[in-house]
Amino acid sequence: MKFKIISIVFVLISYQAQTQTSSWKQICVLDQAMSHSSGLLTLNHGETFWTQVDNGSPAEIFEFDKNGIILRTLKIENVSKMDWEDITHDGKGTIFIGDFGNNNNNRKDLKIYILKNVDQHLAETISAETIVFSYADQKDFPPAAPYRNYDMEAMVWFQDSLHLFSKNRTDPFSGYTYQYAIPAKSGSYNVNPMDRFKTGDGPMLFFWITAAAMDLEKNNLILLSHDRIWKFSDFNGSQFFQGKSNMIQLPSYTQKEAICYAKDNTWYITDEYNSTIRLGGNLYEMKLETVANENLVEDFEFVVSPNPAQQLLDIIIPNVSENNNEKIKLYDAMGKLIMSLAINKIRTTVPLQNLANGIYFINRSSKFIKNCKTKKLIIQK
Repeated sequence: MKFKIISIVFVLISYQAQTQTSSWKQICVLDQAMSHSSGLLTLNHGETFWTQVDNGSPAEIFEFDKNGIILRTLKIENVSKMDWEDITHDGKGTIFIGDFGNNNNNRKDLKIYILKNVDQHLAETISAETIVFSYADQKDFPPAAPYRNYDMEAMVWFQDSLHLFSKNRTDPFSGYTYQYAIPAKSGSYNVNPMDRFKTGDGPMLFFWITAAAMDLEKNNLILLSHDRIWKFSDFNGSQFFQGKSNMIQLPSYTQKEAICYAKDNTWYITDEYNSTIRLGGNLYEMKLETVANENLVEDFEFVVSPNPAQQLLDIIIPNVSENNNEKIKLYDAMGKLIMSLAINKIRTTVPLQNLANGIYFINRSSKFIKNCKTKKLIIQK
């Protein structure tokens, strides 16, 4: 089958600028008790770490080292545990644990626990203070599918408040994460969203937010998903989304649900272990580096044709370079990587005979691209 492309118009902005790249390495395999780590912090700039697991275990947090060995288990004696999804700190030894996982968007018992002076606490148990909160804009439990944006897995402390970022479960997927702010002290609060940011159009597994962390030295915020991060900088107050933003693709797709800042542009990430595909359950180190390059592409388009497709697909990339180590990756609707192709020419034809009908997503990545875009592909034979 032969496809004719009549005309294609591209708008490309090339510029000399500073942008961010990342270096990445696996540090260790986590102890089995922490294989479902869903929050991460360090109180000593990365010498040791604290984490919690999301559910199905006692109300406790773990301190561990860079070998993945548990050094301390701290039990929290006066709290319940429903779905712990993130952990953060205020830079002064106080830890906050978010019991606000809300997959079905129907919880009315959302809480955040406060643990004070943890770095000086030597006993095996500790008592917590409690924040109780609700979303003022949620009226139904659960709401209709297009409005299910009340799951929460990301939290940071900043300027005496806790900032939460929603994990979008809307159907159809809207791509927005909403920011809520709650005073970082015990009490009961009813909060409205203060801002929102669109991470992308889908699939949701790439663009929902699973964790957050702050660099309190330079006032940088990072939001995490399974295979990418968004960095926010140069904002006023806590208006994170009004500053500069930069998306960075990570080198692997796993269930990453925890991130923290240590020092010197160094961040740490954990992923949950998936027993089916035998991936995850690790601690990783990520360094963000600022580089200047006159060939960076700020914005770009690429074309997939035809769409819907049947047997063959043409991928047209006008500014491709054989030196850019570019790849096109094809994922199914559940986020599983189906195909990865190195690209070094403007037009590449991809056979689709072995793929079933359905919705797929195509992602372009390159070390010289600031913002990677994803396109939806429908295969309909």
